[in-house]
Amino acid sequence: MPCTWQKRPDAIPSAVSRKNTSTIIWQTASKGTMNCKLSKIFFVAGSIRTKVWICVLIALVGYFIATLSSFYSNSRQAERLATLQTIHFPLARLSDETVNTFKNQIAKYENAFLTGETDQAIEGNHLSATILQLLEQMKKVSDQNTIFSPEAALIDELQKQYNEFYQLAAEVYLRTQSIETSLELQQKVQHLGNMQTRLLNDFLDLSQHLAHSVEQHIQDERRHAQTNTLFLGLLFVLVLISATLISRCFANRQLIEPLTHIQEMVVRFTQTREILRPPQGNQDDEINNLAASFWSMTEELKQTMVSKSYVDNIIKHMSGCLMVLSSDRTLIKINNNAATLLGFSEEELLGCQIDEFISNDTITVFKNFGLNVLARGEEVNNLEICLMTRQRTKIPALFSGSVMRSPDREIEAIICVVNDITQRKKTEEMLRKVAVERALAKTASLAAIGELTSSIAHEMRNPLSSIKMNIQTIQQNLGSKDALFSELAEITCQQSLRLETMLNDLLSYGKPLQLNLSRSSFPELMQKTLVAIAQEKKNKGVILEINNSLGDDLPLVVDVELFIRAFTNLILNAIQWSPKEGTVQISARIAQSQDDQENQVVILVRDNGPGINPEKIGRLFQPFFTTREGGTGLGLANVRKIIEYHGGMVTGNNSPDGGAVFTIFLPLLPQQPAMRA
Repeated sequence: MPCTWQKRPDAIPSAVSRKNTSTIIWQTASKGTMNCKLSKIFFVAGSIRTKVWICVLIALVGYFIATLSSFYSNSRQAERLATLQTIHFPLARLSDETVNTFKNQIAKYENAFLTGETDQAIEGNHLSATILQLLEQMKKVSDQNTIFSPEAALIDELQKQYNEFYQLAAEVYLRTQSIETSLELQQKVQHLGNMQTRLLNDFLDLSQHLAHSVEQHIQDERRHAQTNTLFLGLLFVLVLISATLISRCFANRQLIEPLTHIQEMVVRFTQTREILRPPQGNQDDEINNLAASFWSMTEELKQTMVSKSYVDNIIKHMSGCLMVLSSDRTLIKINNNAATLLGFSEEELLGCQIDEFISNDTITVFKNFGLNVLARGEEVNNLEICLMTRQRTKIPALFSGSVMRSPDREIEAIICVVNDITQRKKTEEMLRKVAVERALAKTASLAAIGELTSSIAHEMRNPLSSIKMNIQTIQQNLGSKDALFSELAEITCQQSLRLETMLNDLLSYGKPLQLNLSRSSFPELMQKTLVAIAQEKKNKGVILEINNSLGDDLPLVVDVELFIRAFTNLILNAIQWSPKEGTVQISARIAQSQDDQENQVVILVRDNGPGINPEKIGRLFQPFFTTREGGTGLGLANVRKIIEYHGGMVTGNNSPDGGAVFTIFLPLLPQQPAMRA
């Protein structure tokens, strides 16, 4: 008889338990959120941190419940999937293999019966072992879970039926080597066919049942996965809604209302500068402490704003131009005078590089002796530059700057002050014209004196030359015969030479100078001067110490020949007053004038001789004044004349370390860039 059975109910747990659990959680969350008694927890005295921790704890409890539900659901699903993978799938696969193998066996038996080939029957008989093995495996798989008891019983029944079929088939087909017509054999063949049909139908029914079971389980798992996802989503939403409602209830009473009060304080302060003192509250309440801190801050801010307004008013009314640079030389603050001078608005200037407003002819000087000096953290004082305005006009100005450092000694900002010296330049130009006019008048006077002096010197030079030649002739002829006469002749000759030198100095002093200006440098002038004084230096054994702080590239626009003459007179004067093997110091640097703060070249010639009589210092540069035996008194007068023709001045004083020091002050011309002293 064929085996029949009823389909068992689905073994997967129903969603009724989940629905009950969801209902319980929803009721619990709703009651915990909406119950006003629970909200009293958030309104007791205490710190915000404590209340926030309570909110966090409630949210964590809800999240823990949702996580446990998710974990339980996932574990159940994993168990069902394991059953599907270890039992349902193998049973379906083994059932299909059994059906296919049985069909193959039937085909071989039928071929053997029709053709009488024994080999086909033997091969079909061998397949019986495979089918029995497959049925045995299906039996073992179904025994792993009690819910597959119907399938296990069916497989046992199929094993018994197949054993009968296998034995009868072996008896019929192996003995049939030719067509037999006995009645017994025909009955066996008919019975074998019936068994074969029943077995095939049972195998097919089992295979279809297992395949349908696998498909049904897959669909059920898909539905359960969707249900679980929806359930967990709803659970998380409920937890989120509960936490949100609780947090909102807490925030309204403990955060929003106090913060609204603080906001009103801020708005009132910004509109009326009136500060409302907050009410006294619990010291553990951070909002109350925040309000008190804000009240203190606004008090300090009010004082700071008064100070800032005062400072801004000072900056606004400064006569100079104030510029504040960042560490990358970008303008971050300027006053109105700076914006007006450059012809831009404050918004247009902020964020620009200061280099953009320096003229091209002074940009190198500004970078080398301004920005680079400030980058080293040093100050810059009265550096003369030219600004470039919006209309591309140049404005002469004095630039000063200092560095503002942060507490960790990093450069935070650069404070710059620029003073417009256009009017001063015009005044200097006017004074220069007046000085030129005076110099021209003086030159005219000197020219008249020079003509008179030249005529007198010419009239005196011829008799003096005759006297000198006659004395030399007499000395040559009679000097060897009378020693006294020879000595008197020698004295007369020396005095004649002295008188001739005095005439030459007088001619030089009385003659107007014609400056032949050219670009030179201090090292070049000193080199030519050293050649002129080499013999005197060698005879006296004096050591020259030269200190040049001007650099080799600073140009000096002077009359080279006249300047060498002035240098020679000063250095020879220092050598003559120095002791043997003494030291003469020569130095050159840039310094600021005490009168108008202009940069100028300062050259010093210092000796270590006896110094100058203080009573005679005021007469040093007067013509024909000398304290040295054999001097004409016109050397220093010529030095002063040469220096003054170049727009400078020369002074002589005693050095604190001993000896005399002569100082030349020479103004820097516009072509000569200023250097920091």
